[in-house]
Amino acid sequence: MLLRKISLLTALLLVLVLSQKAFCSEGMGISPEYFLKKMGYACVKVKNGLSSVTIASGIQDTGGNKKILECGNRLMLVLTGSEDGRELMSVALLYFMDVDSGRESNPSVSRSYENNRFENICRQMIFSLDSGISDSDAEKALRSIGIQGNMLDGIQRSSPVKGYRCMLKLQPGGMLMMVISKI
Repeated sequence: MLLRKISLLTALLLVLVLSQKAFCSEGMGISPEYFLKKMGYACVKVKNGLSSVTIASGIQDTGGNKKILECGNRLMLVLTGSEDGRELMSVALLYFMDVDSGRESNPSVSRSYENNRFENICRQMIFSLDSGISDSDAEKALRSIGIQGNMLDGIQRSSPVKGYRCMLKLQPGGMLMMVISKI
């Protein structure tokens, strides 16, 4: 339990430090609150996503320009706002993978509950960008960034979706991070 808390703190510090140099050069054109509202609406399009109730009851404001939502034992949603907090700059989903799961000779991803939930919340994040995004658009974006398995090679991949950039990379220590920002 202590090790999990230490890795959560380490990951949070990593996100806080990295997001100071934003992944994007401009804001996403919406407030963090509005994005979360759209995430709640998009929950109906995915299995095991984040409901409006879960989002409203679990979101934590860290002060400044960060909002965090723990989505289970190994998943965390982090929203980074502008300096004044009015505009969303990026949204990231962090997944603390079992360190051994990606280092075996088999490059495929196990279909555990956490892996499925990570993929489903990533899909929900994409649906939250625009109500006109279809299942095939979301699937195409997720496949192009490696969600089906090649994400475990540690190479950062990105894909454009409706004027946004979706990026996915396995970080050292087994933290998988999917980030969405404005292009």
